[in-house]
Amino acid sequence: MTSQSPTITVIIPTYNSSGTLKFSLETVLRQYFSDFEVWVVGDGCNDDSEAIVASFNDARVHWVNFPVNSGTPSAPRNEGLRRARGRYIAYLGHDDLWFPWHLSELVDCIERGKNDFVYSLGALLGPKGIVGTFSLPKRLWHTSEPASPSNWLHRKSLTDVIGLWSLRTRMGDDMDFLHRILLANARLDFRRQLSVLKYPANLWHMYSRVSHFPQKEHVEAMRSDPEALRLELLLDIATVMSRHMKLLRHYKGRISRALQELIRFGLDMYGRNHWPANSLCYWWWRRKAGLTASQRNGSHHENNDTSMK
Repeated sequence: MTSQSPTITVIIPTYNSSGTLKFSLETVLRQYFSDFEVWVVGDGCNDDSEAIVASFNDARVHWVNFPVNSGTPSAPRNEGLRRARGRYIAYLGHDDLWFPWHLSELVDCIERGKNDFVYSLGALLGPKGIVGTFSLPKRLWHTSEPASPSNWLHRKSLTDVIGLWSLRTRMGDDMDFLHRILLANARLDFRRQLSVLKYPANLWHMYSRVSHFPQKEHVEAMRSDPEALRLELLLDIATVMSRHMKLLRHYKGRISRALQELIRFGLDMYGRNHWPANSLCYWWWRRKAGLTASQRNGSHHENNDTSMK
């Protein structure tokens, strides 16, 4: 580790997902902007994630692992923040991908406008292709407007004002973090550039997969021609949007959809960040993501000073 602090600290929380982690890390190391350090923080990993990190043999990439699973990515993110030396913080999910211009675009955005928090455009990919996009939700705690820290960049000093990630909010910790940013009147800006690919774990049953990871083909495309992949995905997004209203009008399961919308409305009115709704949403997500019964019962740390291996 050099004495000079890097511009950016990239924080990757992970839990037993080495098959996707290797692809995510590759896209970090292929960034056009290279003045960064990476903290991969294992949430009680007992697979070969440490070996995957070491296999890149890059002095900028560091590994640390909790002795037990915390049950939330907030604890690993907080550990990364405590160890961060960069003046800017970027987050990446262990199954998400960055286009090579992701960091350079966001650094330019945060410095040009003297902002505190900036974000880009991301694409959501399901087994049948594009299922949506995300940037920053206009309404917090609404599932119709997805969010992901993988398209964020913020000044590290912002956490001195708003605090660290919540260890009490199991489902929607990103919404809680954004809520405090908005309350602090932080300067926000949007870089209108597709730079993130996200593979929702509940759509892929991601934690049950041991091969045929969907990230592979997109990483291979980025190696050869990332711009061509970007244009292809933007066309797919435009196609999905153009068909959206038609699909809604001809949706066959109208009663089923009405019941689902009624449940969503009720949860939104009650507040997805409140107990027991938050705990139920968290349980359902982990079940759909493919976590085993024993993994679903992982303990939850309330202490910020979690010991490390």
